[in-house]
Amino acid sequence: MRCKEVNSLMEGYLKGQLNGNAQLRVEEHLGACTKCQHNFVIHKSLKELANEEASGYTDNPFFASRVISRVEARKIPSHIEFRTRLIGYAAVAAALAIGLFIGNQLGTLGSKVISTNTNAEMLAEEYIPSGTETIYEYDFEELQNLNEK
Repeated sequence: MRCKEVNSLMEGYLKGQLNGNAQLRVEEHLGACTKCQHNFVIHKSLKELANEEASGYTDNPFFASRVISRVEARKIPSHIEFRTRLIGYAAVAAALAIGLFIGNQLGTLGSKVISTNTNAEMLAEEYIPSGTETIYEYDFEELQNLNEK
């Protein structure tokens, strides 16, 4: 058993909640590993200290009802909750519209900046003469014949 496994089972081991096989494996590891022995001593002393402190307190029978009444007093009325959700949806829609507008403006700005004489156009001019209007008018069979020679 590894140290990580032993540490995850430490609380169950201290409470006696482990089955026989797991209990034996933890005890074997604790017998061999000084680091886990140290962690066991710390866990055990903290548990004993917590139990000593807890024994000095008594349960308050009205605690749960006080907490529930305070939670119910802080509940937001449903019409305010609907209005809050509506404002949230409107804010998201407005942010989306603003983002789309800014993206559209940046897109059109970028298209105005592009130079008319790009590398791609110069390369196309080299392979397709400027006398043709489109690449579809160019005679590709002639180009294939040139490549085969």
